[in-house]
Amino acid sequence: MENNHTEEQLERNQIGLIGVIMPGLAQVAPAFNLFFTTAVMAGLAGASVPLIFLISMVGVAATANSLAQFVGLYPSSGSFLTYIAKSIGPKTSTAVGIITILGYIIAFGGIYIYVGSYITQNLFGGLHFWGATPIVTILYGVLVAVPVILGLKVGVRVTIVLYVFEVVLLLALSIAFLIHGGPQGLSATPFAWPGHSKEVLLAFSLAILAFGGFEASAPLAEETKNPRKNVAIAVLGTVLVSGIIYVLGSYALVIAFGTNHIGALAANPNPFHAAAERYIGALAPFVTWIFLTSVTSSYVAANTQTSRVIFGGARSGLWAKQFGLISRKFKTPWTAVIVFVAPSIAIGVVSYAFTQPGTASGFLGTYGILGVIIMYLMANVALVVHWFKSRTAGVRSKVVLQLIVPIIGILILAIPIYGDLQPGQAAPYNSLPYLTVALIAVGVAYALYLGKRKPDVMRKAPALLEGAEDDEQAPIAD
Repeated sequence: MENNHTEEQLERNQIGLIGVIMPGLAQVAPAFNLFFTTAVMAGLAGASVPLIFLISMVGVAATANSLAQFVGLYPSSGSFLTYIAKSIGPKTSTAVGIITILGYIIAFGGIYIYVGSYITQNLFGGLHFWGATPIVTILYGVLVAVPVILGLKVGVRVTIVLYVFEVVLLLALSIAFLIHGGPQGLSATPFAWPGHSKEVLLAFSLAILAFGGFEASAPLAEETKNPRKNVAIAVLGTVLVSGIIYVLGSYALVIAFGTNHIGALAANPNPFHAAAERYIGALAPFVTWIFLTSVTSSYVAANTQTSRVIFGGARSGLWAKQFGLISRKFKTPWTAVIVFVAPSIAIGVVSYAFTQPGTASGFLGTYGILGVIIMYLMANVALVVHWFKSRTAGVRSKVVLQLIVPIIGILILAIPIYGDLQPGQAAPYNSLPYLTVALIAVGVAYALYLGKRKPDVMRKAPALLEGAEDDEQAPIAD
């Protein structure tokens, strides 16, 4: 194609701190998670949802620290692919890369069909002709892919506008609920430890999953000014800002319903809308737009992040080089965007033939995000391995930040893994252990295949993931 080429370098120094932090903030999608996760968490942990979010923020920050530490060593579009390849090896990195990318594709497939259904019902009055929801889903998928293809700055600007709209209205709702005080007034009860055990672990699982996407800034390192500083701040800042929004928003919602009426909150399919109608009717119609804004900015950010990871893997030869084509006009990895978006839409549309959008979103989202959690887990493991390698090589390393904190991250991530894979769950969630094993098997099988068929690719992958032909600048020689 005339307007595309296979140059293996992205355009450098395009964005600063604000530009690189926005994809992470947006991909977390705080409004989306608060609107539809808080009620489920309340059913598991009672009024203590804000406390669960607060503790989870600290736990996720441990994993964010691991990514921040690695960004300071190897700023790269390959993100976790680079970090794991450098510390543990390219075979492990390849397996984790396949698992993570497939996980994101599966998770977002469920959300695509849910959003398509939501738009069909709430904006178009429930179009009744056959195929309306799949058609809207496909059109929406194209809509959130276009800004990413048009350019990094375009995608970031769209993300900033949507995120600001989302957060301003979300905070306005939360503050209004707190000013009103609900039926019982302000209370410290939401920060008291609940008396449950197994149910609380499930609530922690949902809270940690709500931070999914905080790593979106890391793959933009090659295109960021002063990436070692700005990307590290962005990764950690995303967790802290999102955590504050979650704690404030969930606290406001609990107060709006009342700590003695948590059952009503847990049973409400759209609690923010119900609370807005009760206390500030004028803002209630905006809840729909807050939701759509939140999920759209999240998709633009996710497409931006994951396309860079796919590009990084293609550049290093871990998968087809065609996945790493860069648009000559827009300087973006356009084929990587399509490789990520198209299968997600397809999965969402196919799921519509077998189940309801809400069920598809919940199940596919839970299944897919497990692949992402595996990446988080391995990033922490990689930093621990890096610490030991550094010590063996006589290189000074940070005991707290590069050893103790990632170990804490590993322990915290065990919570959602157990919560989602525990035995005794109802169908279709009882199939998750088997499906997760299958997902891991696909990643491992591909890595073994590539290692046998293309050993040179595995040997060169760590350097190429960084966008360089050699490892001379690496803190530790491979």
